[in-house]
Amino acid sequence: MPTQPPTVGLALQGGGSHGAFTWGVLDRLLQEVAAGRLGFAAISGTSAGAINAALTVSGLVQGGPDLARRKLADFWRALSRGGFLGGNALFFGEQGPFGFNLDWSPVAIALEAVGLVVSPYTNPFYSDALAPLIAQAFSAADLAALNAATEPRLFLTATDVTSNGRAIFTQPDISAATLRASACLPSEFKAVTIGGVPYWDGGYLGNPSLSPLLDHAQDLLLVLVNPFHRDRMPPHSAPAILDRLNEITFNASVVLEVNAIEAVNSLLNELAESDVPYAGRYKPIRIHAIRDDAFLEQLGFVSKNSTSWRLLSALRDAGYRTAEAWVAAHRDKVGKRSSFNVKTELTNKVLKAPSSSTRAM
Repeated sequence: MPTQPPTVGLALQGGGSHGAFTWGVLDRLLQEVAAGRLGFAAISGTSAGAINAALTVSGLVQGGPDLARRKLADFWRALSRGGFLGGNALFFGEQGPFGFNLDWSPVAIALEAVGLVVSPYTNPFYSDALAPLIAQAFSAADLAALNAATEPRLFLTATDVTSNGRAIFTQPDISAATLRASACLPSEFKAVTIGGVPYWDGGYLGNPSLSPLLDHAQDLLLVLVNPFHRDRMPPHSAPAILDRLNEITFNASVVLEVNAIEAVNSLLNELAESDVPYAGRYKPIRIHAIRDDAFLEQLGFVSKNSTSWRLLSALRDAGYRTAEAWVAAHRDKVGKRSSFNVKTELTNKVLKAPSSSTRAM
């Protein structure tokens, strides 16, 4: 009998158009799935990560890895085409002196100023540009097949505006509305109401949520699109400060969850070394991550709203290359040990107070 490939729980961050980086990562990983060298037990996604996750599961359950790759490509092409036809003000913005970074673009600055006084509820020209794209990508038959699937499990995170709670949607409750809710940035879209509850983008409380994956896989593979590490800090310009603030905000939840997982791992390791018998439900979790902070930090925050095909293609290619490097270096570690060093990358730092002599200087 053929051996089963090692499986992972995929965790896909949100980041607007920067989610095309994750498209490239998935395009490469799905080739590993097709070759029988890797499996997806469950996928958790938020915002753009939620859409990527749902497209991947939809393709896998209806036709396999090749169909999942086509669905991802079709969606991102449609997104760019829709932005062009809809007059996305940032579509051609990457031609400036800062490359893909649009933070200093006059158009972006003007739009930010307008956003201080005009909301989706007061904009007379408001339209939900994402709704028709989701409707096109997920037909009733697609949603039915996705919701009937038991594997891979799919988890989408949204923010309950009323209670400040994290909402996690899974099969059989995946719908166009839950996808829109997970990607509902409040400055761009009106809240998506489901069952009388208004929801905003899930990135504020789970970008993405890791806890649902723990019941399905002992290996978690994080695909990160918001840089964790930046050199030459702190930032000094107003746009750079906002960029870093947004990155920290949208990384906060995953940092907390990874640290919590690592704390449990440490406790389980101590129990094993002390020969204390343990029969609880917790298991060691191995962490892996695919990221390219150096590339993504060049793009700035505003480019997350650009639908330029040139930008999306560059993000896809960067994601593919990064996943290719991860596969070569770390795929064989899945099922055996972590390839992401939580202690050096994310673990909370406890700083000692300076001595009295230091304080007096």
